[in-house]
Amino acid sequence: MTSGKIAYSLGFLPTYVFREIVQLNSEGFEIDVFLPRSTSTSKFWLNIIPRHKLTDGISITQTLSTEFITCSIPSLALLFLKECIPVFLRHPARCCSNAFLSLRKRSFRYFLLGASLAGYIDRKSRLIHSHFAVTPAFAAMWAGRILRIPFTLTTHAVDIFTPPREEMTRYLLENAHRIFTISKFNREYISRRYGKHLENKIDVTYLGLDFSSLPERKCNPDAIPKIVCTASGLGEKKGVPVLIEACRILKERNLQFSCSIIGSDTSGRVLDEFRKQIEKLGLGDVLQFEGLLKSDEVMEQLAEADIFVLPSIRAGNGDMDGIPVSLMESMAAGVPTVSTSLSGIPELIENGKDGILVTPGNSAELADAIEKLLLDRNFAGKLGIQGAEKVRSQFNVKGYVGVLLEKWSEYL
Repeated sequence: MTSGKIAYSLGFLPTYVFREIVQLNSEGFEIDVFLPRSTSTSKFWLNIIPRHKLTDGISITQTLSTEFITCSIPSLALLFLKECIPVFLRHPARCCSNAFLSLRKRSFRYFLLGASLAGYIDRKSRLIHSHFAVTPAFAAMWAGRILRIPFTLTTHAVDIFTPPREEMTRYLLENAHRIFTISKFNREYISRRYGKHLENKIDVTYLGLDFSSLPERKCNPDAIPKIVCTASGLGEKKGVPVLIEACRILKERNLQFSCSIIGSDTSGRVLDEFRKQIEKLGLGDVLQFEGLLKSDEVMEQLAEADIFVLPSIRAGNGDMDGIPVSLMESMAAGVPTVSTSLSGIPELIENGKDGILVTPGNSAELADAIEKLLLDRNFAGKLGIQGAEKVRSQFNVKGYVGVLLEKWSEYL
């Protein structure tokens, strides 16, 4: 596969998927991205991506009518008449057979969303791809069946760890032409939970970075050391309270540092609660919540960091990080990095060699790791160098996309 058009059906467009799309476009592919029309999450992430990298070969439209899934029966009928009838008229036999199949699978509304999506997909599209095994991926699966084009999927974390309906997720995985996942941990997890028969079509594709977008480090060895944490949506699995407690311990030990936590939930409610908490704890002089920043602003914060920390934990509902891209970014930039021995993270960080791993949820252990880096600059520098070498050799977007194209060629 050396050229053509690829459709993406996504619930939102995070920066790591945007990099993937930009790289595909640079290699000669036209990309059509379909996002939900009105979700706050989709709009939230569209405000973060570096839009200056968009070209004429990349189209991003908010056309997915996800209200198909939750609307009332009268509204569903109106949506069907408006968005599905043209597709039924164009592909009557395929639409009818898949409609009956979706009824048996108790996923008729997802089929209708897929039929609606099929009406937007360019007839020149040779493949449809999704990230996360959630609603837009189900739509892509049904659209692919209607249009008779391959459907592939990249799984990440919450989508496979805490599925709303496990039997539907299993059906989605079984019907994907190819499954990509971001860690060996995930591949083993999918096989164990959803069926060993899936193993032969699962490929581990570590997400990759575009190193040209990374700024040069600007940390000042004579200034107060700066700790940075990128916690995206401030979800429970990011372990922000663990870092807050570690900062309290470090301050109690009279260590000099500042800590910036980047990220916000879509409503801003959780962010406000954290800001109030640090004031109550008397940590306002060492710990700041930066809120939502654009991707280039995040990179600037990273460039000034002496230490990067992401204290990932397993959330109460079972959700956890896969291999966070923020860790790849910090390591690639040469920033000494601390995280936890959870999920696929040990596939990125080898403890004591190119970063430090601590026990998830252990604030005292996290404080000890940060203190070691604050006091032993030579050790910190070695971790930064080794981390950069590993990520730049093993986690680059060009190599990652190359694997996608190699596997996609089997179905085209």
